[in-house]
Amino acid sequence: MSETPLPEATPVGRFVRPALIEARRTPPASTSALTRWRRAWFSSRAMGVVLLGVLAVFVPLGWRFFQWAVLDAHWLGSSSQACPDGQGACWAFVIARWKPWLVGDFPSDQLWRAATCFVAFALFWTWVVRRSRQADPRRVLLGFVLLPAAFFLLLIGGGLLPFVPPTRWGGLLLTLVATLSTFATALPLGLALALGRRSELPVLRWLCTAFVEGMRSVPLLVVLFIAATLLPMFLPKGWNVDLFVRALAAFALFNAAMAAEVFRGGLQLIGRGQLEAAATVGLGRVATLALVVLPQAVRAVVPALVNIMIAVIKETTLLSVIGLNDFLGAVENGAKSPDWSGDSNILTSGHVFLALAYFGVCFGLSHYSRRLEATR
Repeated sequence: MSETPLPEATPVGRFVRPALIEARRTPPASTSALTRWRRAWFSSRAMGVVLLGVLAVFVPLGWRFFQWAVLDAHWLGSSSQACPDGQGACWAFVIARWKPWLVGDFPSDQLWRAATCFVAFALFWTWVVRRSRQADPRRVLLGFVLLPAAFFLLLIGGGLLPFVPPTRWGGLLLTLVATLSTFATALPLGLALALGRRSELPVLRWLCTAFVEGMRSVPLLVVLFIAATLLPMFLPKGWNVDLFVRALAAFALFNAAMAAEVFRGGLQLIGRGQLEAAATVGLGRVATLALVVLPQAVRAVVPALVNIMIAVIKETTLLSVIGLNDFLGAVENGAKSPDWSGDSNILTSGHVFLALAYFGVCFGLSHYSRRLEATR
């Protein structure tokens, strides 16, 4: 039986191109914009019927809101007399009380300190949004930790700057400081609790688990009331902790429990093989945690941390319940002032403005969170 001869070896140069192929532009879309729009909104008859039904409901409501908010609105004035009827929005109330809504009762001669905080946060957030998608998110988290500490020192003063107690802070400034301070303290505490729940020490693991599960089972409003009314009874005589500081502690502990579950989910993404590989090359537990585990876990849970920040922003409205003059409290207190009391439409206008402000901030953060999820 004769053997079949093997084919001769073919030179590699016949199939491998010696030079790189030049990059080509993306070919233009073969479908028109109108066709793509129709496929997106009217992909089927059922979806088209649903969309038309939604438009039939919301278009008249949107037109009525536009009439109330723009066409029939009152824009200028210093008292409720500027809004004689309740047919249109009273934006004069919003414009006239801009200072209490922004900074509360902060001293007028020290407003540059509050303005510095707003400008610094705007610049920081611009850097966060415009930075590269592949950049390390740990720098952003570090900025969120250091920024509120700098704000608190600048606002409270002392030394060369006049002392301004937190009871004189208010409005958007108080909401901003409360949100950033809660985020800065809850993240390290949450990470420590998540690591404690994975500890090999049974007592530490049980304590962290009990704290997280217990705090997640209690409403935030209850924790705030405990911090505002019950906590001073257990402090030593002569100790007087400011109400704002107690409220921040309550926010930090409550949201630390939420962040602990987020971090625990990120830590569970790290496979056992990576831990064994790190031990093989001689890394200890601390080095493995710092160089292998945490960078991957933090990057994986950054979108979820943004969601926690959105929740914290909305939770700060509870500060008005315990007597602090936050953004919501500034609106309601303004409607109760002698110049603006008497017309329910004034308070409604303030609430609508408040809702639009919170919607703009939270929608922007949600968009940023989706952008982070797309880069994972």
